[in-house]
Amino acid sequence: MDITSEFFRLFINRIDCYAIQTSRGYVRVEAPLTREVLEAHLRGEKTVGAYQLNPADNTVKYLCFDLDPEKLEDPREAAEKIIKACFEEKDGRPRIWKHALLLEASRYPDPSYHIWIFFLLPFPAKAARWLGYRILELAGLNPSQIEVFPKQNSLTKERPYGNLVKLPLGLHQTAQKWSKFLDPKTFEPIEPSILNSTSGISFTDRDTERILQLAEEKKPIQVKFELPRTFKALPDREEEKAVQFLIKYWKLGYRNQLELSFLGWCIKKGISHDSAYRIIREVCQRTKDEETPQRLQLVNYHYKNRLNVPLKGISGLKEIIGEMRRKWEK
Repeated sequence: MDITSEFFRLFINRIDCYAIQTSRGYVRVEAPLTREVLEAHLRGEKTVGAYQLNPADNTVKYLCFDLDPEKLEDPREAAEKIIKACFEEKDGRPRIWKHALLLEASRYPDPSYHIWIFFLLPFPAKAARWLGYRILELAGLNPSQIEVFPKQNSLTKERPYGNLVKLPLGLHQTAQKWSKFLDPKTFEPIEPSILNSTSGISFTDRDTERILQLAEEKKPIQVKFELPRTFKALPDREEEKAVQFLIKYWKLGYRNQLELSFLGWCIKKGISHDSAYRIIREVCQRTKDEETPQRLQLVNYHYKNRLNVPLKGISGLKEIIGEMRRKWEK
């Protein structure tokens, strides 16, 4: 199989320029995206990002979801929900044919995923974006936590390039980890030869016009979050680990957001109210927190109103800890 030719067929929609990943981000290269450039990408000598929109007609070859562990509590679970929404049968057939979807670990084995959905023919970027957010809606996922490409409906004079997407099967220059395609059922690596059997979905002109009409109406996406139906207490040893973790970061100015994010994590994971209450009470006692009564009231409030309050969970914890560490390093 000629992987380079398959790359051009599936991923490359603009050849007059490309971008190279560096340790500080991407640098645009005002030169043709050639076969030699792609071969260097596949060898890991350079890591290439391709601009998605065709400047002639604002069409795209694919729709891509970017699932990042820095934004999602469980990227694999989110990926499974998207795949399920795509493969779920409607009127006796799947919404999206399996030969039109690829799952990629962008820096294997980290839980950082790209889900690629290909179009058999160039498809309007506006329609592709609507389709992407519709899939997230069907999957019950928060669109603010998952990047959907394309990010633009069209290119403009002010922004003639739009966003790029890092091509698969390359070496992530910062993490120094390779991209690999995965089996959508097992999440185990599969051979690049999967490209040879990948084609795309197609729409009739009438369906495309209908999607564009829906995109023009800009109807808000209604996202329904599925929380656990049953809650269980953590073992004593796990509760103590949680206490030790929170104490490390239980600092003035951060405690409230830390508690909120921790409670969000507990609720999403199905951890019982009693466990969460004991952990927060123990943290407050050991740190001599002067706002202990308010902390415990917050536990009660969060669990009582869990269906009506925003839940950040692990993403919130990572944000707070990252901010604290950056401050400490100074």
